[in-house]
Amino acid sequence: MPSSVHKYFLLSIVLIFFTAAIAATPNNVATAKLFCPQAEDLIKEKEFWVTRDGKWKNYTPSTATKVTSFLGAQWSGIKIGKIICLYQTNEAVGFPLAVEQMSSQAILEPSGSGWSALTGNRRFCKSASIADCYFLPEPQRDTSNIYKEIEYNPKAGL
Repeated sequence: MPSSVHKYFLLSIVLIFFTAAIAATPNNVATAKLFCPQAEDLIKEKEFWVTRDGKWKNYTPSTATKVTSFLGAQWSGIKIGKIICLYQTNEAVGFPLAVEQMSSQAILEPSGSGWSALTGNRRFCKSASIADCYFLPEPQRDTSNIYKEIEYNPKAGL
């Protein structure tokens, strides 16, 4: 059985590694995976589809009466960009329903296994599973000291 000195030593080592791991994340905030909404979470308001929580919307009028399934997602940008989620509807003809975030939240370039290689500043995730097409928001920067933000650091690009 380890002595109390050994316990405190091991505990301090664990705390040091834990603190270093937190400090390594941008703004000390872990970035959570985000997902497109489930097809059943989309509801029709007049001729547009929205989510119940008001975070997603399609901007093209739709005559569909039901969203049947998730088709995939598309990311567009340079390092950061936007996500569009694509759904099949009950319409016999027409384009997939494209749903976008209503906020202007920047999304980091996706790199999960479900995403294609970068093609013309776009990545595609073709999957019936929303879990395959996860994405990450751009971490918020600390703007409490604006002068620190504009400070010149020649080694920052290395």
